[in-house]
This record gives sequence, C-alpha cells and structure tokens, in this order.
Amino acid sequence: MKVFKSALIAINVLLLFAGCYIFMAQIPGEKGRAALFAAFICSGILNIGYYAYFRMRFVAFSEEVCRNAERMTGHDKEGVQLNKETLTSKMVMELEKMQEIAWNRLQESEQGKVKLQQTISEISHQLKIPLSNIQMYHDMISEPDITADEAKKFMGIIQKQLDKLEFLIDSLVKSSRLESDMIKLNIEDNSIFHMVEYAVNGIVKKADRKKIDILVDCRPAIKVPHDVKWTAEAVGNILDNAVKYTEEGGSIHIDVIPGEMYVEIKIQDTGRGIPAEYYNDIFKRFYRGACVSKEEGLGLGLYIARNIITLEGGYIMLHSVPGKGTCFSIFLPNRKI
Repeated sequence: MKVFKSALIAINVLLLFAGCYIFMAQIPGEKGRAALFAAFICSGILNIGYYAYFRMRFVAFSEEVCRNAERMTGHDKEGVQLNKETLTSKMVMELEKMQEIAWNRLQESEQGKVKLQQTISEISHQLKIPLSNIQMYHDMISEPDITADEAKKFMGIIQKQLDKLEFLIDSLVKSSRLESDMIKLNIEDNSIFHMVEYAVNGIVKKADRKKIDILVDCRPAIKVPHDVKWTAEAVGNILDNAVKYTEEGGSIHIDVIPGEMYVEIKIQDTGRGIPAEYYNDIFKRFYRGACVSKEEGLGLGLYIARNIITLEGGYIMLHSVPGKGTCFSIFLPNRKI
C-alpha cells in the first residue's frame, strides 16, 4: 500500500511537470513562461499542502472514531499506536464490532423479555391455585346450611392454602434475591455438624410423621467456609424433597466426607428415585415432573439450593436409581472462593 501511494504521487508530479512544459511551450517570451511555471509550482505546493492537511485531519478523525468504538465495545487499549496505513480497515472493523455487540445486546434484551414473561406466567399459575381454593372454600363456608364440622374442615383447608401461599411468596423472594445478588453471604469457617443439625431440625417433624429415620455421620470437628443459615437452607430443601418422596418407614442418610479440596455432604434416601433424563430439569425454577405432580411442592427448592451452593463456590451432583433411591452430593470448597 505504501509503495502504491508513493508511485501515485510520483506519477502526479510527473504529469504536473509535463503539463507545465507542454503549456509553456505554447507561450512566447521568457517572462511569461517563468510566471506560468511559478504559478504551476505554487499550485502544486498548495495541492500537496491541502493533501497533507486533510490527511492529518482524516488520521485524527479516524483515531478518534477507533478510540470511541473501542471504548464502547469495552476493548479500549490506551497507549497503543494505530497503524495509519490501515486506519480505514480499522474503522470498518471497529464499526462491525459495534454492530455485532449492539445486535447481541438486542438479542439478550429480547430473550430477557421472553424470560420475564415466562416467569410472570409461572408465578401467576402458582398463585392462582391456592387463591382459587381459598375462594372456593370461602364460598362453601358462606352457605347457610353448612354444618359446624364442615365449616371447621373447610377452615383447615383454607389455612393450609394460606400456608402454601406464604411459602410460595417466601420462596419467590428468596430466589429473586439470589438472582439479583441482593444476598450477602457471611462465609466463615463454621462447623458443618451444626449446620446439618440446623437443617435436620427443620424437617424432623415431617420425617417423624412418615416414620422415616434420619441418620447423620459427621464429625463435630469438621469445619469449612460457608454461610450457616443459607447452607442449611440449601441442605434443608434437599432433605425436604427426600422426606416428601420417600415412602413411609424409609430412611435418609447424611454423611459428611472431608476431602483435600472439598467437603462432601452426601444425602441419600430410599425414595422413588429420579430418571437420569430429568437430572438437569429438576434444578430449573418451577419444574415439577409428571410423576410427582400430585405431590405438594412448587418446584423452587432445588433451584434455590443450587444457587446458594454456587454462590459459595461449590456444586451439587446427583445420582439416582428409580425405585431404590436418590443421592445428592453437595461439595463445598475448603477455602474461600
């Protein structure tokens, strides 16, 4: 490109002098030819000056465009000299990059709108069921010929629906706070035993009603950086599912296994199990498999549990045998992430 430009300038200069010579040959007199030659020389110098000036302005403008483009695309590199021989291609490249980023952001915005609409639809569906039940039983209680026993029974059903509604709203608030990073985890070296004890206390009554044994194998001395309250929430959600989907007289084993990099909290039940094709789906918000649709639940427990453990730098693994039971393994790092 540089050689081509030099050749072009040289040709223009030669053409200029050739024009001067041909034109001056037609004018008689030395003074006239000298004046004309001087005029051509001045014109050439002015043209070169104009070219240099506008070239300098174009370079400055191109550099400014490239800098702004890089700043907008997040690739601003201060102190890097631009290659003036490729400024046009540089501008095109940066503008194409801006177009691509703008398009991607537009797509993300559209996806965000779709996701928001789906979330609103899911929440509306979850709220509609208990509200409809409350309205129905309220109308039945208002009937003049209802007996006291029936009224008491319906009031109990309404109370259960109100509890379900309260649990739903509480779960939605928790998931929203987790997604928007509004929760500040207090991650400190704490005893895993006390955290597990806290989580078990939350579901022990449900387990007793179904005569399910809960066995814990954890040394009190084991410590790992974690937030006791929120980790217990995650473990409690998994335990709640284990109690819910384990038949009466079953058992749940909780084993805490220290490792070099992670501490594993293994929760194994003797429940109905989960088919392998649903391993990823069960962690989605509001997901409920067809085989458990008759059971109470909102499909938020495992979703919240995974978000909490992820925020702590850990992860959850799952292994299940349909008809024999499920094992959730929670891995928490031995050091702060």
